[in-house]
Amino acid sequence: MKKYMGGIALAASAALTMGLLGASRALADTATDDPLGAVTSATPSTANNAATVTTKETGENAISATVAGADVTVPIDPSSGISLGTSAGDLTVSLPFAAKADDAAAEKKGVVSYDNNNGSTTVPVVTKDGSLQVNAVISAATAPKRYTYDLTLPAGGQIVQAGEGYFIVNAESNAVAYVSAPWAKDANGAQVPTHYELSGSTLTQVVDFTSTTAFPVVADPQFAWHGILPSVKLTRAETKTATTLTGMATVCGWVGRYTSAAGAALCGLNAASIIVNTQRIYFNEKRCAQLLVGPGVIGTIGYSGGYCK
Repeated sequence: MKKYMGGIALAASAALTMGLLGASRALADTATDDPLGAVTSATPSTANNAATVTTKETGENAISATVAGADVTVPIDPSSGISLGTSAGDLTVSLPFAAKADDAAAEKKGVVSYDNNNGSTTVPVVTKDGSLQVNAVISAATAPKRYTYDLTLPAGGQIVQAGEGYFIVNAESNAVAYVSAPWAKDANGAQVPTHYELSGSTLTQVVDFTSTTAFPVVADPQFAWHGILPSVKLTRAETKTATTLTGMATVCGWVGRYTSAAGAALCGLNAASIIVNTQRIYFNEKRCAQLLVGPGVIGTIGYSGGYCK
């Protein structure tokens, strides 16, 4: 067994934490005029924790900075997409409705906004802890319900489902980023139904608000990285062990040894999905399993070569 330490967690809340928050009702008529106010009301910890990086409205990039070990570029022109560069690989995330959106407006250090001219505003926030929340401020029921993010992956990379979220991995199957599960709330704090749809490398968050939803709604795909993510690679024999419920107890003990007691507990909670995926990897693909340990979830992916013997 080999422990790999590398990668970053990418959470998008409406991302990739893909989530939606409702801002206060008082902001319902002014969300487009004051997108930062809407985001601050919905997620005060996010807006108040914005990184004190240079943020401007002229030139090529509104923000170009290194935060928590990742190079982050937020463009003036939204059609250029946001870029994340890490030691495990590079990732570019397109912004929804970029073709019709206005150029970036600087809201404060670490925060810009793009008016999408359709009842929604995209508000990326680069935070001090090295996360990037791409908030979608939805002003009214006439705004779109689908917010699409095209992901340009590292060469040979892929997207691996883990629970309701996703890992972005490079050609070596090591984690580059993590997209957390979607969530949504209206202005009154009630849950709004929301889900992801993945087609190839295009991730869409669908927000099922209605005409009676309290607006504005803030959808915040948070591409957040949490430093180094551990990855445990199993040999063929160890992979076979992980194909049974009894064997998983042993495997989770290994995970705990290499990560922590919390990692072992997390492994136990995800045992059923790990077994199903490992059976496919071992019996059908004739490869070895690699366990990707992320915030609150463990994903399973197959790999070959190297330690797989």
